[in-house]
Amino acid sequence: MEIKALQSELEELYRLTMVYEFHKTTYEQYMESLKERYAGLLQEIARACDESENSMEAVAGCIPEYVFKELQKEPSKRKRNMKALDHKMNMVSFFVPLMGEMPSENVKAITGRIVEIWNTKMPEHKIGHSDYDGIRSGFRKGVFCYITTAVCESLNKPDDCYELKMLRKYRDEYLLSTQSGQKIVEEYYNIAPTIVKRISRQDDAGAIYRGIWEDYLSPCIRLIEEGRKEECKNRYSEMVRMLEKEYLYS
Repeated sequence: MEIKALQSELEELYRLTMVYEFHKTTYEQYMESLKERYAGLLQEIARACDESENSMEAVAGCIPEYVFKELQKEPSKRKRNMKALDHKMNMVSFFVPLMGEMPSENVKAITGRIVEIWNTKMPEHKIGHSDYDGIRSGFRKGVFCYITTAVCESLNKPDDCYELKMLRKYRDEYLLSTQSGQKIVEEYYNIAPTIVKRISRQDDAGAIYRGIWEDYLSPCIRLIEEGRKEECKNRYSEMVRMLEKEYLYS
């Protein structure tokens, strides 16, 4: 297949993945369906990339260039940023992980180059590398901390900050040790990705995240420090209920 034809097929595939919701209960189903449906295309892409560096560069730059042009069509900066968020979510949730399933020894170099080109063309909308096994494993183990991570990022706190470490330890060592706690965590990971996506689209996202910090996460940390773990669980559960009502069903 010619490179231009491959690029056209890639754009079609990308547009399809844009309609999928990133949700724990359906993620593997969607990905397995995509892998089966586009197995032939993935083989063609792998073959082209393995044959020449120029072909790999053309393939890797296809979707970053496509998204860049799509965003430039939107004159409103606010709407453009909202669309960019959707594209970023799609890239790290579906497209890059799917490209990582190519039958090629150079697959990491190919997906790494996709991310590199994206970040060069759109430095204000950078993405990180992701893979299918990592996301799938994360869902199964419950290692994601979507809302708390988003809040801490909005407050310029690093991923290994004291607060995130404490909340993750509390989740792993206390919540997941009880049946009721497991239920809270399970429900949280079902709804959290959508909640973060919807909050981040708001003009006052920073203020919303600060409110979550002040009203829920900061009190939770104090309760953990004081050894009042059951009270923290109640507060945590209250936060989930509030966010669910506000951003899923309002």
